[in-house]
Amino acid sequence: MLKMVMPVEDENYESVDLIVRAGERAAKVVRGLLDFARQEQYSFSHGDLNESVREALDLVNYQLQSAKIIVTRDLDENLPSVVASWEHLKSVWLNLLLNARDALLHNNEQRRLEVATRVNKESQVVQVVLHDNGKGMNEAETVHIFEPFYTTKGPGQGTGLGLATCHRIVEQHGGEITVASKVNEGTTFLITLPIQRPDSSAAGLRR
Repeated sequence: MLKMVMPVEDENYESVDLIVRAGERAAKVVRGLLDFARQEQYSFSHGDLNESVREALDLVNYQLQSAKIIVTRDLDENLPSVVASWEHLKSVWLNLLLNARDALLHNNEQRRLEVATRVNKESQVVQVVLHDNGKGMNEAETVHIFEPFYTTKGPGQGTGLGLATCHRIVEQHGGEITVASKVNEGTTFLITLPIQRPDSSAAGLRR
């Protein structure tokens, strides 16, 4: 409210602006905490995994293009129908795509992001692979990357809850998310999901 009535030329305007931005960051952290702690209801249904990935790519297309990132899609068109909570999975793809965008901003050479889907019929699983040639992470960082509040981003740029939330969502689907990374070589996220929804007691889906 003070910023709204204070003229820009006021000597205290910059200090008030800093307070406003700090408050916005604090609110973002609180929202993240609430989202992470909330016992969300998962609505499972049959659907097209490729379509879910395409929708996420379309939503961040402008951000990727603005960052001059070349996106390669290798989506297996023979994927079977998958049982999933689709809004939750879309939030996983969006988080991983935007994280890749941030990592690629540190790359002054050709920025590449590869997104692939594939199926292992013997294991009855489907997989989504996201690989970027961004700044990468060292071994110590990859060990902690899925822990709540851990982040490799600079101050004010991340809450450390995004990947922890992704990990929880994938686990709720009876799946697994892993990461492989090397500094200055890039990062690969591998998400493995069962084709059919697992038994609710095994997946921890009971509410």
